[in-house]
Amino acid sequence: MTLKSAAYGFGATTLLESAPSYKLGDDETSLNLAINACYRHVFGNIRPMESERLTSAESQLRNGTITVREFVRCLAKSDFYRSRFFESVAPHRSVELSVKHLLGRPPVDEAEVSTHVAKIATEGFDADIDSLINSKEYEDSFGENTVPHIRAWGSPTGAPQSSFNRIAALEQNFAGSDSSVGMKSQLLSNLAKGQPISIRIPAQVYRTQSSGSFGGSSSLNGAFAPVRRSTSDGGDSTPLRGDVYVGFGVGQRTQEVFQRCNGDTADQLLGLIRSAYRQVMGNPHMMESERDLTAESKFVEGNLSTREFIRAIANSAEYSRRFFESNTPYRFVELNFKHLLGRSPRNQQEVSEHIQRMANEGYGAEINSYIDSSEYQDVFGEQTIPYARLESENGREQIGFNRNLSLFQGYSSSDTVQTSSSLVLSLGANMLPNGWGTTTVRNNRRGAFSGSADPTTKRFRIVVQAQPAGGRQRTPNASYLVSGKDMTTQLSYIHRRGGRIVSITEVA
Repeated sequence: MTLKSAAYGFGATTLLESAPSYKLGDDETSLNLAINACYRHVFGNIRPMESERLTSAESQLRNGTITVREFVRCLAKSDFYRSRFFESVAPHRSVELSVKHLLGRPPVDEAEVSTHVAKIATEGFDADIDSLINSKEYEDSFGENTVPHIRAWGSPTGAPQSSFNRIAALEQNFAGSDSSVGMKSQLLSNLAKGQPISIRIPAQVYRTQSSGSFGGSSSLNGAFAPVRRSTSDGGDSTPLRGDVYVGFGVGQRTQEVFQRCNGDTADQLLGLIRSAYRQVMGNPHMMESERDLTAESKFVEGNLSTREFIRAIANSAEYSRRFFESNTPYRFVELNFKHLLGRSPRNQQEVSEHIQRMANEGYGAEINSYIDSSEYQDVFGEQTIPYARLESENGREQIGFNRNLSLFQGYSSSDTVQTSSSLVLSLGANMLPNGWGTTTVRNNRRGAFSGSADPTTKRFRIVVQAQPAGGRQRTPNASYLVSGKDMTTQLSYIHRRGGRIVSITEVA
């Protein structure tokens, strides 16, 4: 592996040294690094699943049959790339992404974009990809065996200064993916109308009162200085971290996956049983009389697979009592999706089909339709316990992420608290779910109310003492207004940050 001198990249909160470029080497480690770097750059920082990787092209690259340049060509012409960056986006967006992924820079002007749009219209998408990879610019910049990388951070010779701002608009941060930005072009106004483009400060970065924008008189360091609280309690706030899951009780945590394996001990089997109840029954506290002891016994003895144990729990009288008899039909169906498939419904049609099945064929047929589905088999198989599929998946719309958050809410939530649907308006009107229209602020935290007999719907104020970076004295400098169901998540966040809780009081 050969590392070139990298330029500068615009990260989530600061100007950072960008990722190195990779040149193909002879050893296995260099080959793996180069292949993974190709996927990461050409696919816009999207990690393909194992079934989506181009194993044939990888094998040819490892054997020396093709060069890195030809491997990049295979990636750019793949169905994976075409579906995400050509068929599902606007033509202008498709071209600006192709130039970024294959030449490592933004388009120079609108004329360049128009030329590529015209080529796609007359000769096809593959011909346009070939024109980029066969270009002299690609040859001079990357040659045959260097993985393409972002070049515009270093303002290469001949490139206008605006290319730095444009690549910042395209790249945004090193943790995001190009498919999450949307189908609209990020540079259309700048290129077509000649409008200036400025580097936007990431949403999670806050400036001091004295700092201004990049066009003002303040320095770059001042623009990125952290907020200093001027009052003792700092006012109400919610956790501000760079992880998109943070405010929802799932921040900085990868979803655990539990699977039965040969040779599991008795304690491991009991752990699997607890995990199955937690997932299927919606994070409850199960009393001994509410458990399906017969199914548990068969599962431990190996007479039931994990899949059939999940079916037994979902068909049990306790599941019916909690989620069928006491909820609206719409809520029952959306919870079945959450508990048995680990996701929210995709659209109104999908919900309607299950409601009709329940009405015409009965409760058992409704439950079995999830567990017997090809989706369940493909994702979980026979021995894996269903889990929350929060991360982006192939074929799922971005709004599905918001709907998943609306259903899952957090690890301290319980599905028995609410009996009405969370997604009836979102699916019926194809809109964002109430209280979850943004993935940077948890709006429904402010929807909790006080004076309730149910502790999960009360509001509490937590005053915290935190250790400032480089400081020696702890001062109360933050307070959080949270609902009872968010209490566990919030306390965990505070302790991880080294905070000490001064008081917790109910808000009257």
